[in-house]
Amino acid sequence: MPIMPRVSPLRPFVLLAACLLCACLPGMAERARAAAQPLVMQTEDERLVRWDLSADSVTTYNASEVMEAEGNVLLRRGSEFMKADFARYYMATNWIYLKGNVFVLAGQDEIQAEEAEFDLRSRVGWLKKGRIFMSGPHAYIAGEHINKHWGDIYTFKKAKITTCDGDVPAWSFTADEAVVEIDGYARLTHSTFQVKDVPVGYTPYFLVPVKSRRQTGLLTPEFSRSSKKGIVFSQPFFWAIDDSNDMTFSETWMEQRGFMHGMEFRTRPYDDTTGWLRFDWLYDKETFSNDSDGGYRGDGLIRENRERYWLRGMYDTRLPDPAWRFKMDLDLVSDQDFLREFKYGFGGFRQNREELFALFSRDLQEKDQNRVSGFLLTRDWERASLALSSEYTQNIRLGNGNARHHTDTTVQRLPQMDAFLYKGRILPSLPLEAEGSFQAAYLYRRTGTRGARYMATPRLTLPLSSRYGSLIANAGLVQTLYDTETPSRSAASGAASPKEDGDSATVPDFNIAASTEFSRVFDLGRTPLRPANGTMGNSQWTALRHNIQPRLEYRKRPLVDQEDNPSYDAEDRLNPHTELVYSLTNVLTVKGERVVMRKNDEGEMEPALADFYRDVLRLRLEQAYDFREASRDEERNRYERRPFGDFLLDLSLYPTSYLSLTARNYWSPYLKKLTRHQGFVGLTLPEYGMLHLGYDQRIALDEYKRVRDRDLRYLTLGGSGAIGPLGVEFSFRRDLDDPENNEKELNILYTYQCFQFIFSTQVEPDERTYHFSVVLTGLGD
Repeated sequence: MPIMPRVSPLRPFVLLAACLLCACLPGMAERARAAAQPLVMQTEDERLVRWDLSADSVTTYNASEVMEAEGNVLLRRGSEFMKADFARYYMATNWIYLKGNVFVLAGQDEIQAEEAEFDLRSRVGWLKKGRIFMSGPHAYIAGEHINKHWGDIYTFKKAKITTCDGDVPAWSFTADEAVVEIDGYARLTHSTFQVKDVPVGYTPYFLVPVKSRRQTGLLTPEFSRSSKKGIVFSQPFFWAIDDSNDMTFSETWMEQRGFMHGMEFRTRPYDDTTGWLRFDWLYDKETFSNDSDGGYRGDGLIRENRERYWLRGMYDTRLPDPAWRFKMDLDLVSDQDFLREFKYGFGGFRQNREELFALFSRDLQEKDQNRVSGFLLTRDWERASLALSSEYTQNIRLGNGNARHHTDTTVQRLPQMDAFLYKGRILPSLPLEAEGSFQAAYLYRRTGTRGARYMATPRLTLPLSSRYGSLIANAGLVQTLYDTETPSRSAASGAASPKEDGDSATVPDFNIAASTEFSRVFDLGRTPLRPANGTMGNSQWTALRHNIQPRLEYRKRPLVDQEDNPSYDAEDRLNPHTELVYSLTNVLTVKGERVVMRKNDEGEMEPALADFYRDVLRLRLEQAYDFREASRDEERNRYERRPFGDFLLDLSLYPTSYLSLTARNYWSPYLKKLTRHQGFVGLTLPEYGMLHLGYDQRIALDEYKRVRDRDLRYLTLGGSGAIGPLGVEFSFRRDLDDPENNEKELNILYTYQCFQFIFSTQVEPDERTYHFSVVLTGLGD
C-alpha cells in the first residue's frame, strides 16, 4: 500500500471555507456533486483508459496528487464500476483505496468488502472481509483477507466457498487458505465440508472447480445396493482434454462382484462430426453353472466366464465431399447377462442407450438381444441414393459354457451395397410412378451355407384420384440371384448342412387400394366470445366435423417354391398371400375459438379471437378375408378353415387437451370373443405432471395361422410429476398370470437451488436395486 502523504496545515480552513460556500450557494454545490472527475491512465500494455469518478464531495490535495471522495462514490469505466462510501485515489501510482460498503462489478462477477485497495492499471490489490460472486458457476467465495494478484488469481485467508444463496448456505467448504483462479479451480488447504455451517467432514487438501465451462475433476459419486452385487460405489473422473475432446474414467466397487473399470471418450471436432466410445471390464467373483444359480429365468443359459466386458461406440461424420456421410456402430459384449446385470447407474445400459440416442438418433439393441456392429457410407441424390455397409452380429448365446462358437449360424453381411430409386413419375404427363431398390451382399456364417446374394425390387404405381375418391394400384417383384458356396460341415458331426443350392427366385406381388371420404360440418350455435382482458384464455367449441373414410384393399403374392434356396433372412422365404382388407374410419374434429393476446395493426397487444382445431375421436373398424385360407387343404383334420380375420376396433378419444383414451380390440368371429385387447388411459396436467394406465390381454390360441401357448395379461401404471422442488417418476408392470414376473421402478428427485438429491429403486424378477446420490451444483454436475 502506498504511503499516505502528509496533510496540509491549511486543510481545516479550506474545508470550513468550502462548507460556507456550499451553504451560501446551494445551486453550485449540486452541480459539483453531479460532475464526474475523469481519471486517465496508461495500463501495463500501454493503452490509455479512462475512469469517471463521481461522489457527493470530491477534494484534492498535494497539487492534485491525491483525490478523496465521500458519499455515494462511483467509479465507472464502461459497464464496470466500483462503489463505496469513501475513496482515496493516488495520481502517481493509480492506486485507489475504498472503504465502506465496497461493491465492484467486473464483467459478470461481483466483489463486496468492507475495505479494498486496487491498482487501476493492473487490477491487483487486496480486500478485507470480502466476498466474490462468480456468475458463470454461480459460486460465492468469501475470506477474512483476500489478495488479488495479477490476472484472475486470488488468495484467501479463512475462506468459504459455496454455490448456495443466503447467509447460511445449505452446504459449503471452508479452508484456512485458498488459492482461486477465476474460471479455473479453487485449491483449499485444511478444508472442512459444512452443512448449514455445521462441519461434517475434513480433508487436508481439496480441489474445487469454479469454471463455467467443462472442467477436469471428480464427478458426482453414486451409491447403490443390489441383491446381486451388494453395496456398490462408483466414482467417475472427468478429463477435459480440450474444447473438442474429453474422457471419463470410472471405478466401481461391488461388494459381491469386485471392481469394474471404465473408460469413455467423446469427440466433436466439427459440427457434423461426433464420436463416442466406452469400454467397461471386470474380473467377476461370481459365475453360475446352471440356470437356477444366478442366471435369468427361462433363458436356459449358464455363465462360466469371470473376465467380462462391454465395448460400444458410435461415430458420425461427413467426407470431404459433404454429400457423402459415414456412420459407424460398435457393440461387443462378453456374455449374455452383462447388459442385464449392469443396466443401471453410471456407464449402465440404460444411461448409455439414452445418451447415444440423444447424440446420434440411433438406438442400441435391447439388452437381451444379439449385439450389432458395422459401418454405413451413404450418398444422396435428388431421386436416388447409394449405401455401402458392413455388419457383424454377435450371438450372445454362444460360449461361456453354452454352445461352442464354431456352431455359430449367425449371418454376417460382409460387405453389402444398396441402391435406391425414390418414387417419382416416369414422364411428367403420365400418372405412372416408378421406384425400386437393388442389393448386393456377401452373407457369411461360420457354420452353414454362405455366399453372395443379389436382390432387385422394381415397382410401378398408378395413383388415380377424382372428386369421388382415389384408386392406387401397384405391382412389383422381388428378383433374387444366389452365388452359393459349398455348404460347410458341422464340426461336431461332420454332416453336411441341409441342401440349399437354389440359384434364383422371382416373386411378384400386386396391390390395389380404393378409398373415398365424405364429411359434414355441424354448427354448434354458440355465441361468439367477446375479446377482453377479463376473458383472456376463455375458449369454446363452435363447430364439429364428422369425416367418414371407407377403404378397400386387395393384396396378392403367389406361391413360389423357394425351399431349395439358401435361407439367410426373411427375404429368402416370402410367404404367399391373397387377401381382401376392408375398413371404415370415422374422425370427429372440433373447431373452436380462444381469446388470446395479439398485435393489432399499430403493433400494440390487445385481446383477440383465435381459431383452433383438434381431433377428438378416431374410430377405425377393420377386417380381412384370406382367400388362400378359404381354399386350404393342409391339416384340415386338425384345423378348420377360418378365412375371416379378427374384427378390429381401434378407438382413440381425446375429450380434452389433458385426457386421452385409446383401445384396440380384436374379436374373433369363430371363437365369439376377444383374442386381444389393448387399453390405455393418459392424463396430462402441465402444472403437475402426467399419469398413464394400460392393460394388455391376449388369449391362448391354436389355429393354423397362429399359435399362442398361454394367456397373457399385463397391467402397466406409470407417471411423473413435480410439486415445487420435489419430482417423482414411477412405473409398474404386473404380469397377472405370473406373480413373480413383475417390474417396479421409482425415482425421486429433490432439487434445491444448489444441490440435487436423487433416489431410485428398481424391483425386477431377478434383482432388486437401490440407488442414491447427491449432486452439489457446480461440483461435478
